[in-house]
Amino acid sequence: MSDEEQLEKLQNWWRENGRAVIAGVIIAVGGVVGWQQWGAYQERQAEAAASAYMQFMEARDTDTDAETVARRGERVMENHADSAYAAMAGLQLADYHISQDDPDAAAETLAWVTENAADKAFRDLARLRRAQVLYGQDRLDEALAVLEDADQGPYEGRYHELRGDIYAARGEAEQARSAYEAALGADGVPQMRRTLIERKLREVGGEVPA
Repeated sequence: MSDEEQLEKLQNWWRENGRAVIAGVIIAVGGVVGWQQWGAYQERQAEAAASAYMQFMEARDTDTDAETVARRGERVMENHADSAYAAMAGLQLADYHISQDDPDAAAETLAWVTENAADKAFRDLARLRRAQVLYGQDRLDEALAVLEDADQGPYEGRYHELRGDIYAARGEAEQARSAYEAALGADGVPQMRRTLIERKLREVGGEVPA
């Protein structure tokens, strides 16, 4: 095939397929650019979340007025809900509410973390702390309900122990004993914690396993 014939064949192919090739190139380039833009957007969002979290912590640690501290913490949670900073802000804000003698606000904030945190570890910790706050308010049924869906994990022993505390406070010794025994059977319970649970078990008429 001569050069002219090859050129004519290439021209004919281009007339038939050129638009599709160009479209494919545009899509491919657009995909790369879009991915880069998405990565840059994600980076900007992470930086904004970190900055908002630091502003909240600075306000909390410098004894800024309570309204400002709460507003800055809530801003992190609302504007950066998908980031770990939102969960961390929620946990810290709940502690701040407790220090300000506002357990209702603490329980509400912890409920948000339990329902919205992207990381399960944060959700599990918030669930435990929320139940503890409700227990401290003598809202025993609500505290027990919070623990109802708690599953196994790093806080399994603490969940069982708190259930035991709630049952004991309700005068339900048998359920309390069962919960404390389950707490002692959980993995990773530190010795000091184990000693405390054993004492609680004895107080409700239970026997510590040998």
